[in-house]
Amino acid sequence: TDCLMFVSDYERRAYRRKVGEPPIPNILVYNGLRAAEFEPVPDRSDAADLLYIGMMRDLKGPDIFIEAFARAEAALNRRLSAVMVGDGEHLPRYRAQVETMGLADRVRFRPPMPARAAFELARLVVVPSRAEAMPYIVLETLAAGKPLIASAVGGIPEIFGIDSPALVEPSPEAVGEKMSFALSDLPAYRQMMPKAATLRARFGADVMAAEIEKAYFAALAK
Repeated sequence: TDCLMFVSDYERRAYRRKVGEPPIPNILVYNGLRAAEFEPVPDRSDAADLLYIGMMRDLKGPDIFIEAFARAEAALNRRLSAVMVGDGEHLPRYRAQVETMGLADRVRFRPPMPARAAFELARLVVVPSRAEAMPYIVLETLAAGKPLIASAVGGIPEIFGIDSPALVEPSPEAVGEKMSFALSDLPAYRQMMPKAATLRARFGADVMAAEIEKAYFAALAK
């Protein structure tokens, strides 16, 4: 191997902890998005309050999302609405959880679809994962101009900055509290998201390609 490329500092630190210091050149190259993915996605007129999009498995936190939804309703003292987009082995369990909690008329399930199509369905996106590396869905959401709540796990804090108010512990209590906080004044919460220009400068596909090219040319020069 001529060079190791890590997609997040979290990944690089994990490698050093589990494997050791790389004895060869290594660089950090963040995932990148195409220019079209930085176009804002407007909400549909019938958009729900909250969106979960991802695999239907416990690692990604759909169960956290559902319980947090109920907690946010109680905190705001009003009915909310949510869409859950995705598929996976635990989907029947989450459907049953929604039914058992009496939320079936307010939490709808949809099959997998392109992320930008899903973004139209709700005003606030939630990524309640218990573990991640450097998830594209967080980058895609922010690039599309959507406000987001995300777990402070893996490389996600590198996208927002560790002190961002959008980051939460992956628990129903913390996510539910953040949902109610964001929905109490969504325009103000939206202003807390990273700016488009900052995202483009760090996570554009052109930036990613240029860094990868540098690594190839450096290896070829040897």
